[in-house]
Amino acid sequence: MSSSMNKIYIVEDDPSIREILEIFLVSEDFIVESFENVMAFSQRDKNSKPDLFLFDVMLPDGSGIELCNEVKNSSENYEIPVILMSAHAQVKDFAERCNPEDFIHKPFDIDILLSKIQNVLKSN
Repeated sequence: MSSSMNKIYIVEDDPSIREILEIFLVSEDFIVESFENVMAFSQRDKNSKPDLFLFDVMLPDGSGIELCNEVKNSSENYEIPVILMSAHAQVKDFAERCNPEDFIHKPFDIDILLSKIQNVLKSN
């Protein structure tokens, strides 16, 4: 892994989960930018690119699966890994529609999430 800080973009509509993720990941030396929904995410600065996307599957105005597809089908972003989070969905529910690098069940153990993030970043 390079010595520069990795940047993670999070799309999560639950403010408490978003805050926990931000505080925790920043404390682990990540740069974090988070968005509460698909609309906010679509208005991000597209010139700035993260090293990883962390998308919640169930969003009030769309889904993390659609966002995952958008990333994977875009010539600028397809190399950026995606981790999906969901309390309900199973990997098999969206494997055909989107192929994330990893998947985490909610409620999640923050250390497991961190190791998944680190593994995905190392292998990319």
